Amino acid sequence: MIVRRAFWFITSAAFVVMLILLLLFTDVQLIAFDREYYDNQYEKYQISQSIGISKPDLMAATENLLDYIDEKREDLDFQMTIKGVQQEFFSPRDKQHMIDVKNLFVQGKLIRNIAFVYCVGFAAFYFFIAKNRREGFSKLLIYTFIGGIIPILLLGILMSIDFYKYFTIFHEIFFDNDLWQLEPAKDRLINMFPEAFFSDIAFRTVFYYISELVLLLVLGIFGLKYKGRNTI
Repeated sequence: MIVRRAFWFITSAAFVVMLILLLLFTDVQLIAFDREYYDNQYEKYQISQSIGISKPDLMAATENLLDYIDEKREDLDFQMTIKGVQQEFFSPRDKQHMIDVKNLFVQGKLIRNIAFVYCVGFAAFYFFIAKNRREGFSKLLIYTFIGGIIPILLLGILMSIDFYKYFTIFHEIFFDNDLWQLEPAKDRLINMFPEAFFSDIAFRTVFYYISELVLLLVLGIFGLKYKGRNTI
């Protein structure tokens, strides 16, 4: 009995963690590869005007960038007409930094895929083996909401107070070099994606993620209303 309970506790806790990771990494991927979002943001911050490039060329450069991150393109070597001059679009430092960014996305995609497989496998196993499946699984959805909402709310509060500070901390944690410290006069990336651009992406990701957690909470509460007699 003790071994059985320990097994369910460990696998259920892993499911909660994996589901949180699945939601978060999926949201990041969805927003990061949303071409329409980039189009709207470029218009909002007048990026093409500040760089000196046509809007179609800016979107073409963005397409190349996203294809590179998504492992559909081998490099970022291409030229565009900027301020009337045909030139290499990204600087050497831009390209070096994007190697690190690409690696983060590749790792994130791997984590997302592993989390998806585990969540689907656990759910199938749970509903095949467990007693009182609806009540038990509903509780797991509520635990996912509790476990996922607290850190993201805290992060959202911190970002709203001083986004630049915590954006910098993020880079210091996930990058082991200073290639992310770009210069507007030399590097195109920082002109394409100013701080406000990343701030909008961060808060949009938080909004998506919290909305999904709330949905899980509602489903969990709804499921508990139809709980059975037995427990695991």
